[in-house]
Amino acid sequence: MILFLDFDGVLHPVHDGEFAGPPVFCHLPRLERLLREFPRVDVVITSKWREHLSLEILREFFSEDIRPRVVGMTPLTQPNSLGYMQARREEAVIAWLQEHGMHEGHWVALDADDWQFPNHRDRLVACIPQVGFDDQTEASLRAHFERWRKS
Repeated sequence: MILFLDFDGVLHPVHDGEFAGPPVFCHLPRLERLLREFPRVDVVITSKWREHLSLEILREFFSEDIRPRVVGMTPLTQPNSLGYMQARREEAVIAWLQEHGMHEGHWVALDADDWQFPNHRDRLVACIPQVGFDDQTEASLRAHFERWRKS
């Protein structure tokens, strides 16, 4: 299974697009604990952080045992002729899956922007941006992983 992972509003809270209160990546240990329970889940980064940092640098944010499971990042979107970035994360996820021959594969997105996934809400675990990856979203993500493990 592939977990498509956003950072802002997921791994740390944000308010109006700005970091809020707790340190950056304060929820990463919680996510990593869950990933350790499901060793066949790999991670692909969808966060806007991929626009400025390489995959190698992004992997460094994760614990050493999780880093090898961070297998990629979704393709960067090019602006249209008017300079507008029109693609949603959902489209980047589908593009990544197709590029890797996994378009029918098992996947779930963990994201703070539910509007980014208009067609695949059944594969989205949405975080409240001001809260991030909390008990409720952890339980929801766990349920996705459990369903996949049983199929």
